[in-house]
Amino acid sequence: MGKIIETAIEGSHGQLTRRMAREITPYWEARGYYILHDHDPSREDARKIVSWFGEQPYKRATQLSHIDIAIIEKKSESVERVLALIEIEETTDKPKTILGDVFGILMGEHISFGKAHPLVVDEHTALFVFGKSKVSHKERIDHMLDKINSFKSNLQTGNSKIQIGSIKTFSTDEELKELLTNKIPSPTP
Repeated sequence: MGKIIETAIEGSHGQLTRRMAREITPYWEARGYYILHDHDPSREDARKIVSWFGEQPYKRATQLSHIDIAIIEKKSESVERVLALIEIEETTDKPKTILGDVFGILMGEHISFGKAHPLVVDEHTALFVFGKSKVSHKERIDHMLDKINSFKSNLQTGNSKIQIGSIKTFSTDEELKELLTNKIPSPTP
């Protein structure tokens, strides 16, 4: 199995995210990337993927968001450049939850994997939010994307360079796996 780095959160929260991260790892490993994710209660080296502001190291008061999955380029050991940040809402696609995911990331100045591992995000990094729903809510999602991009153009934060890849719904695990592989574009060499 490919390299995967995981972090700890207690309880059953994140089981689908954890399973999906493990399932998509071989796909992304074959394309020159590795996966970081934030949902494995069995790991002792608990680190979160955090959007934050202020001086390093971040503290609880400067954290804005914990991110579920990051897809990282393997090209360099010294720089961990992010291809994609992914939020998976396992039980809902409510607008306030999705908007909180998006703006909690975009309003930050930095992204880190734990306090000592900064990740590099830039205009080539894309944010994807996937929410569980039996209905696609296309009109609502299109409206949110339009407003998010409008507000995003006024942000002056380090993370505001992150592009909005997409916001989509899924109703089955298979649909989510498809979104996590074939719907996230990897750059061509």
